[in-house]
Amino acid sequence: MTKSCGFLGLLLILALLGPVVECQAFGADKALVTINGKSFTAEDYRHWWHEWQEPDTPLPETSDEFVDWMLLSQEARDMQLHENLNYRKKMQVFLKVRALMQLKAEEVDIRKTIPPREELWQAYRERFTPILNLRMLAVTDEEQAHVVRSFLDRGITLDKVVAAAGLKGLAEELEATGPLRFTRIPESLRELALQLKVGEVGGPASFGHSRYFIEILDRNDGTDEDFETVKQMLIQDALKRQEYQLTLELVEQLKNDYAVEVYNEVIEAIQPGTIDAELADKVAVRIDQTEVPAKVIFDAAAKAQKLRGQARTGAEDFLSSKTRVVSDLLVQTLTSMEALARHYEESPPLKHTYEFYAQHRLIKELEATIIQPQVKVAESDISVYYRENSNDYAREGLVELAIVKTRERELAAKLHDRLKAGEDFFVVMKPIAPAGVEVKKLPLQHLSPQLQEEVGRLSDGQVVGGIEEGEEMLFIKLVRKGEQEFVPLEMVKEQIREQLLTDRFAQLRTDMIKQLRQRSVIKTNRSVWKKLHKALQKEESRS
Repeated sequence: MTKSCGFLGLLLILALLGPVVECQAFGADKALVTINGKSFTAEDYRHWWHEWQEPDTPLPETSDEFVDWMLLSQEARDMQLHENLNYRKKMQVFLKVRALMQLKAEEVDIRKTIPPREELWQAYRERFTPILNLRMLAVTDEEQAHVVRSFLDRGITLDKVVAAAGLKGLAEELEATGPLRFTRIPESLRELALQLKVGEVGGPASFGHSRYFIEILDRNDGTDEDFETVKQMLIQDALKRQEYQLTLELVEQLKNDYAVEVYNEVIEAIQPGTIDAELADKVAVRIDQTEVPAKVIFDAAAKAQKLRGQARTGAEDFLSSKTRVVSDLLVQTLTSMEALARHYEESPPLKHTYEFYAQHRLIKELEATIIQPQVKVAESDISVYYRENSNDYAREGLVELAIVKTRERELAAKLHDRLKAGEDFFVVMKPIAPAGVEVKKLPLQHLSPQLQEEVGRLSDGQVVGGIEEGEEMLFIKLVRKGEQEFVPLEMVKEQIREQLLTDRFAQLRTDMIKQLRQRSVIKTNRSVWKKLHKALQKEESRS
């Protein structure tokens, strides 16, 4: 009986827990907001926010921006703006580019590997070593070269041969080049240098207008330290080669998948100059159901040849361009077809980005169709704005004033008291400026911010004293303020026009959103938003 009760009790507990578990699972999918019967979850908001946010964009305190975005995109779709040619073209380009990126990531990038050190070291040895230190001697003619060679054959070292042969002032000597990668040595001299061992002398070898003799002072076939300086370059080059090979393999596979036919006899018949009508219409390449006529290949090759410049207009260059055109055509067409056929836009990671971009383009179509035509600015609007905001276009005039400075604080205090008593400024200032006080005219903005503020409070003829600036005490008399000048309207007209256009566009957009909200049924789940907002805050604080 006890066991039976225990079993029944367990069933009762499970029965009670069952609905709770179901509710918790359902709660994860509860709508964050419902707009005109269409529900959007917290995950929908997350995906939108991931695409929407810019660096340093603060997390919104409400879901209003998300709702506005969805209202605008819904309105655009209701107006069937997704049928607009401009919208469809932009979406096709976006999808093609992003799908190609995804195809490359799946079929090429993921298969690239950083070569082992042994392979990189071998590439380093082949491309960057040896590193040579050379002693060099250059003479200008064959006779001098013959003399030098004869002395070298008699055992005279290269550093002594100039003196021994009597060529002082006629030969150019270089004691040591310092470490040089062999690739930096001119090709005609490099061949000679690579044949020599340390201590050996070779030559003459011609370069420019001189004959060179070379001695190998030191040869370095690679060090770990030097290898590290070019390691990343070697890795990048290796990855590029892998990418090229993997792309070729992918294209070969796609040629079979899409039943590619290349009609070589037609392509060979395409020659520089002109193409006759019969040949022009013949199919040169067939990819699945797509046929490429010879005229397309001819035009593309001629254009490519033209872009390469006058020096590349020969028959051989045309044939080279033609071969490259056919190759590029196959690569671009096949990879594009395959990328689109995989429908990456239907699943992550592209799905959410694609949906966001589709909504973004719909909103742009809506703005261009409904809002932009209403945005107008008349000449009178510009004039009114200029008058009402004249201070924004004001330039301070010149101020005429006298400034006297002293570091004697006790004297400054006495003089300040005399000024306050109403004595004449120029008389009071004589102890500080016995030669007289200079009156200057200058733009107000040339003064320090503190003095600009002090002068700004004065009227013509007024004085102020006891102003501390650093270690000095200043006295100022404002003789006259110049009239305020204004930037001419013509100079700022276009700036104002752009500002008004921007402001009016923003206002009309706000008005549209307000109207859409008024005629829509919007329900926001505050508890879901609160949990989502808290979770996003935590995630951003960790990032």
